Amino acid sequence: MKYLPRPLAVFLGLLLFSLTLPCRAHTDGTHCELQNVDMDLRLVADGFLGPDRVVCAGDSVVLQAPLALSYLWSTGETSRVIRFKATATNEYWARITNLQGTVQSDTVKVTVNPRPNVVVQPANTTLLPGEAVLLNASGALTYLWPDGSTNAHFFVSPVLPENVYVVTGTNAFGCSAQAQAVVYVNYTTIPSFTATKTCIGDSTFFEARITTNDVIQKIEWDLDGDLEYDDAIGLRTSYLFTQPGEWLVGIKVTTQYSEEPHTVYLPVKVGDIPQLDFEYSNNCLQQAVAFEGKASMAVGEIESWNWNFDNGTISDQQNPTVTFDQAKTYPVVLNVVSTTGCQATKSKPVAIQQKPQLTITFSDGTPIEHLPLTLYKNETIHLKANGSFDYVIWNGTIRNEFFNITREGIYTAVSYRNGCASNPVRISALQSEFPYDPSLTISNILTPNGDGYNDTWEIPMLNSLKPVKVTIYSRSGLQVYYNNDYQNDWKGQYNNNPLPEGSYFYIVEGSGGELFKGTITLLR
Repeated sequence: MKYLPRPLAVFLGLLLFSLTLPCRAHTDGTHCELQNVDMDLRLVADGFLGPDRVVCAGDSVVLQAPLALSYLWSTGETSRVIRFKATATNEYWARITNLQGTVQSDTVKVTVNPRPNVVVQPANTTLLPGEAVLLNASGALTYLWPDGSTNAHFFVSPVLPENVYVVTGTNAFGCSAQAQAVVYVNYTTIPSFTATKTCIGDSTFFEARITTNDVIQKIEWDLDGDLEYDDAIGLRTSYLFTQPGEWLVGIKVTTQYSEEPHTVYLPVKVGDIPQLDFEYSNNCLQQAVAFEGKASMAVGEIESWNWNFDNGTISDQQNPTVTFDQAKTYPVVLNVVSTTGCQATKSKPVAIQQKPQLTITFSDGTPIEHLPLTLYKNETIHLKANGSFDYVIWNGTIRNEFFNITREGIYTAVSYRNGCASNPVRISALQSEFPYDPSLTISNILTPNGDGYNDTWEIPMLNSLKPVKVTIYSRSGLQVYYNNDYQNDWKGQYNNNPLPEGSYFYIVEGSGGELFKGTITLLR
């Protein structure tokens, strides 16, 4: 019997076995493909594992043995097909028992080439709209960018908020890797608006003020404070508030490249009419009259004050000071405008009065004809203020109609009536070179009843005798008063208690040895 050569027999055996396998019909149902026959024939022709492989690191490798009864791979697997990720160059063998029971072996080498280390710089960039950045790729031999360009450099000017650019780099082995750069576009939108000053009863007009580098698509308003932006659309709008107060108004801005809309609520004031009044300090002719403006309101503050005094003078101060040069009634008018645009007016008549007149005479009414007055060393000059007034103040402190001069100097009197001051009257006195007027005598009467006459016991020549020692005795010889520096101030008291009416004996001793004795009649 004649046998076929072994390779041919194997080939025909595989062919006959393969013809018994199911086939996949084409869609038209006319014939089948003998896929397994083709595969097995190729494996047998190349050595059943086929030619050596060259792959890139990380590639998925599939090794397949022909159809057989059993399989054993160098990896320990026993399946017909093995799959693995290529990480390093290696040889793989397979041992099979074919359909005739014969054991066959084959070896294949898988060479793993490295992939390039592709880098893009800058990896993260933030731009403003309209700006551009140059991306630089490195680590490979050739490059491919999303638009098909093959340069190592890629110039981009994106518009979206976040942009990812992937470059594919290929090295000399034909292996490729990818790197990416992220470019952000920083869109900022700050919504705001302006509102007109509004007084109750008037509409408030609004105008959007939006700072953005994005594209505005829509502007919406919440005017009634219900948190719904459904009251108006657009750059400008208006609204009529029914009550004075501070209201919150919202604006919402939608832009092209921002995921969320931008919103803000701002307070808007609607004012009420100010309650207005003013007061003034006095109404005296040719004196500074201080005015004080007063205003109250629930919302807002006074922004401007405007006075008209009907004497050619105006003012924009809240509390001005004005001098009037005629005694008459002036219709003073005050106008105000609040920060919310509300206005108010107040008018009052201001009657300006004449100054009181003041003259100074001696206490007995004798006119003063010459100044300065002559003050003898032992003399006191008694003066009196004359005129129609409420009161008189001497030297800014002493309030009395009468005034005594005991030493030289300048003395000023001012009278007041209804708060108006007279022109000041000045009286000057010069000390005489003579010790005292010999005609002066020590008073022998004391009437401490507060009428301004003889309320204190006075020594006219006191200044020329100082310091003066004074001793006073009762009729029974009891010492009722003593002072070694008398100041013309005894009021008929003993131990701060009033002495009874009657006669008292005095002794006056001057610093120069002068000695005066006499009696005092005390009357109440």
